[in-house]
Amino acid sequence: MEFVSTTAASNAPRSYSRIRVRPLTGAIGAEIFHVDLRRLDDLAFAELRQAATDHLVLFFRDQQLDLDEYQAFAARWGSFGTDPFVATMDDHPHVIRVLKEADEKHPLVFGGAWHSDWTFLPTPPSWTLLYARDVPDYGGDTLFANTYLAWEWFSDTFRALLEPLVAVHSPQRAYGADARHNDLLENMKILYGEKAHLSGRHPLVRTHPESGRRALFVNPGYTTGIEGMRPDEAQSLLSYLFQVMTHPAFQCRFRWEPGSIAMWDNRCTLHNPVSDYLGKRRELYRITIAGEAPYLTAAA
Repeated sequence: MEFVSTTAASNAPRSYSRIRVRPLTGAIGAEIFHVDLRRLDDLAFAELRQAATDHLVLFFRDQQLDLDEYQAFAARWGSFGTDPFVATMDDHPHVIRVLKEADEKHPLVFGGAWHSDWTFLPTPPSWTLLYARDVPDYGGDTLFANTYLAWEWFSDTFRALLEPLVAVHSPQRAYGADARHNDLLENMKILYGEKAHLSGRHPLVRTHPESGRRALFVNPGYTTGIEGMRPDEAQSLLSYLFQVMTHPAFQCRFRWEPGSIAMWDNRCTLHNPVSDYLGKRRELYRITIAGEAPYLTAAA
């Protein structure tokens, strides 16, 4: 593949009065400092929302929230989302405990492939939040990729080819009756059922409702085809798109610590948890925020 790049301007920070922002890479992600998520006034939250729009993924360190406080912070971003294939906690029905114990026998990790969350749903999640309680001293990082930049990197001719396409998304490979690899997740309850046989159709390119920018909206985890194309045709095109979308020039990598929170915009990012910590314990808490049906508006 030819040389791929971006510029530092793609992830440049603004100046704020209540928070400090430090970009993680030139492409995506920013660490947020001088903030206690238990005590956010409206101005600080408005600055966080602007930073989230700019940087797509926000990272917080040294937060000391209980699960009720964590849910309260998440609720400020919108209504809670639906998690159709993973059991939530009995006492916190909007929270998934993402747990891998040190004595598990298989390196498989929950969500262990490049994806955007639940894209097969009619209204996929907007935001996902992940809060670390116990993590390895090394290993278990999460990768993120900016799908605005992938779209903008393509030629005008290629973008014109992609604009009218509709992608097919399905949970079948991950949660269908034959997807028993998830049984290797010894400490998480995966919910199999008829919903795994359903599929969703969304524009291959979507307009972000807040930024107005366009982003590719396909992913290796759930995108299974393109309407009107033979399977081999679709797979060839999707493979190329995935290669560009996950190029290192469009990525950042986050190293977890206890008390860290990451939150990312599923509408313009992909993420991938790295499986490199077998033999070490990792416990995090996940919340999704409901989104809207993806759409593509005419170019300005």
